[in-house]
Order: sequence, then structure tokens, then C-alpha cells
Amino acid sequence: MFSNLKYNKVESDDDDAGERSIYSSGPTKGTFYGIIALFFLSNTITYYIASSDFIPNDYNRDISPHAGLTRDFPFPLGTHSPYVDKNETLRNEMWEAISIDAGMIAVPEPFVSDKNLPPSQKLVWDKSKSVYLLNGHHTLRCVRAVYLSLMEFWQGKLQSRRWEHVIHCVDQLRQEAICNADDTPRYSTADDIPVSGMGQVRLCRNWEKLEEWAKKYNSCYRYVNQTASYKEFPQIERFIWCPEDSPYKEAVEQVFGHVEW
Repeated sequence: MFSNLKYNKVESDDDDAGERSIYSSGPTKGTFYGIIALFFLSNTITYYIASSDFIPNDYNRDISPHAGLTRDFPFPLGTHSPYVDKNETLRNEMWEAISIDAGMIAVPEPFVSDKNLPPSQKLVWDKSKSVYLLNGHHTLRCVRAVYLSLMEFWQGKLQSRRWEHVIHCVDQLRQEAICNADDTPRYSTADDIPVSGMGQVRLCRNWEKLEEWAKKYNSCYRYVNQTASYKEFPQIERFIWCPEDSPYKEAVEQVFGHVEW
């Protein structure tokens, strides 16, 4: 397989670079065995990291400032999930099912003051509460919007979302990467198709715990009629989906009647 390898001149834009040799002579038997050994070593490292429970012991277990979440949830990077499944129907169903409803919270004024939050809109059913969208849920909504837009393009369908919103979401993902400045060293391999970090375990915050915390501040929100403009669909009608134990349910029913949860 190496018989045709020979010296090649590589052109360079650098006048001082001169000629560089890719192979000045044919490989020796030792070189061949060395390449084979590196191949098996690379694959062994990939398998070990992907299948082990390795967790860095000096990982920063910082506490989130609002929900009090710690980085105590082991999560392997890049492993297969239904969100990348080759079955397009299943994959689309998973992305469609993503919900950000719990992330629209209504918090009391003491919470706003204590956390030094900027002013926000008041909850229509209780003016002592202010409405905020949790950043994690906003990011998740953006990832979902970008995926759906890509699938519509892939399938030759008309775009259901405003192009400006899709671009906003792409930039939101860029900002999240810059803001988090994640310094996790992802392992890499020398395979023909290089692998980076697949199966490598990180310590993350638990998303389910965030959702549980957010439920304490439920705002009766549901992200319905997602592609409609505010003129086509009044924003208030997204704040009428109260659970049975909601303190706002009676106020909602006085205006909209019974709303099936």
C-alpha cells in the first residue's frame, strides 16, 4: 500500500519555506508496524474512554445562583441519542416534543430584589409576580427552532419560522459557547475519521432538577401557536394553562372559562 509513495514538492506562499518533503523515501518495515500499533492504540483509547466511568476529580462543582443546582450529574459527551437517530420520523418526533413551558416562571418581588434581577413584565393574573424565561429553556427553544428550520429546508418545505428568529437563535448558541468558555479537554484520536470526546464523561447540572425547581413558580404558560405573530395570537392566551393546584386558576377561568390542562 506504500509502494507508490515518493518525494513530492509542496508549493508554499512563504518565499523562505523552500521545499518540504512529505516522504523522502519509502517506509521501512518498522514504520509499517509502528502505524499498525498506533492504529490499535488509538482505537483502544477511544473504547476505554467511551466505555469507562471516568469523571475528572477536580471538576468545579459550582452552585447555580437561582435554583441552587450543582454539577453532580455525570453525562457522557456525544453518545447516540434519538435526537440524531437515522429514523427521520422518530428523530422529528423527539425534537417536536421538546417543551420549554416550565422555563417561563413567575416569581415574587422579594425574589427579584434578592437576586437583583432586571425589571420584567408582570404576570397578568397576579401583579405581585414578574415573568422571566429561564436561559436554559430559551437556549433549548433556539436549538429546537434551528433543527426544525433545517429539516424544512432539507425537505423542501416553506419555512414556518421567521428567518430573523432563526438567525437570532444561531447567534444565541454562539453567545452561550462564548459565555460558558467551557475548558473541558476533549480527547482526540488519529482515526481516518477523527473522534473528539465521544463518550467522555462530564459533570453537569441535572435538567430534571431545574424543571422541578421551576414548577414552584409555574406561570400557567404553554408555548402554543408557536409560529403565530402577536397580532395573530394574543400573548395572554399562552398564560391560561394552569395546573389544577395553581393559585391563578380561578382568575383565568373568570376570563376564559374552564381551560383543559
